[in-house]
Amino acid sequence: MVVVKPVEEEISQFVHEIISDDPSLFVVGVILKGNAGNQRLIVLLDGDHGVTIDQCSSVSRQLAQILEEKELFEDKYFLEVSSAGVDFPLQNVRQYTKNIGRSLKVELNDASTISGLLKEVNNEMIMIEVQEKKELRQHQINFNEISKSMVLVSFK
Repeated sequence: MVVVKPVEEEISQFVHEIISDDPSLFVVGVILKGNAGNQRLIVLLDGDHGVTIDQCSSVSRQLAQILEEKELFEDKYFLEVSSAGVDFPLQNVRQYTKNIGRSLKVELNDASTISGLLKEVNNEMIMIEVQEKKELRQHQINFNEISKSMVLVSFK
């Protein structure tokens, strides 16, 4: 889970306002890296049907304008608005739902790992189907047990 700080929280609110007219889009994370004069603001978006370059560009333009008006940064900064992509951990229920039917690697709080096919998602848990020896087994995993989940990309 991305730890949100006050500036990131404020920027996240701006992004939520920008994308409010498109209910298929949602904010995955807002990350501020670097020091004054050399900061990088990364806004990660996702959508129920993916995110287009045009959507990222539009959000970037609107957010840059808001940040300039609000004078949130005294020094120069670099703004990057992009799709969370498969190399970024799943952060919320909508991302899990979008990935039903795909393979996941789930790292649990107890340091164990489960890899399998995501079969079901609700607000409390996910259901993963795992091939164990010669049978398929279902594992119910509560969100509070998950430390990190990644979509496994297959090149078959």
